[in-house]
Amino acid sequence: MSRNAELKKIVAEVGEDLIWRPLYDSEKNPLAGGIGNEIDGIDPEFKELDFTGKTVCDLGCNMGFFSFYAMRHGARKVVGYDLDSRVVAGAKKLADLYCVDNVDFCICNFTKTEPDRTFDMGMLIDIIGKAGIRNGWLDSMLRGLEKRSESEMLLTFRPVYIVDRHLSLTIKEFLEIYPKAKVEDDVFYLLDYVIEFYAENWEMTYISKEHPEKRYYKNTVHFKRK
Repeated sequence: MSRNAELKKIVAEVGEDLIWRPLYDSEKNPLAGGIGNEIDGIDPEFKELDFTGKTVCDLGCNMGFFSFYAMRHGARKVVGYDLDSRVVAGAKKLADLYCVDNVDFCICNFTKTEPDRTFDMGMLIDIIGKAGIRNGWLDSMLRGLEKRSESEMLLTFRPVYIVDRHLSLTIKEFLEIYPKAKVEDDVFYLLDYVIEFYAENWEMTYISKEHPEKRYYKNTVHFKRK
């Protein structure tokens, strides 16, 4: 079977509705559009970030789009973690198909499972969103990333949310879940929350370019351990 035929088979097995980022065949023809592209807005902007020689974990990796990105940009070893066994199986097949031996994928709920190892850099890209915040998972996601990251963390998320419109919660319900959150005029300032969450041990660099409507799109931030 040709490589392109293998790729089409992988997409069919996983299902396009589960693939978050675009997937192409060897001639750059689209096999899956990636359901997250339109949802996320601007793509993460970390082209200048140095991955050279680093070990990296990609939490909520889906089909490994950013796991493979880190590998191509010099990471020594990358491990992607995801809850869904179908996307993990698909990502493993992609790695095998391209003969990539320094990228691996594992099924894991990183919000509940203690890490079996740590990495130079942890990535949490396109994971923090409405459902996770609404269901009270934000702190456990941030904590799961920190536990696995030795010296650097890379995250993307929308910097603000309107509590009732975006999260379908009353202010009272929201503050019962996140009593330390900053809320003004029904707006939850997630960027401030994340900075404060990590303030004791980490320093943040804001990576995203200036954009007139950047508050409505996922922004990219990079943390270094103090």
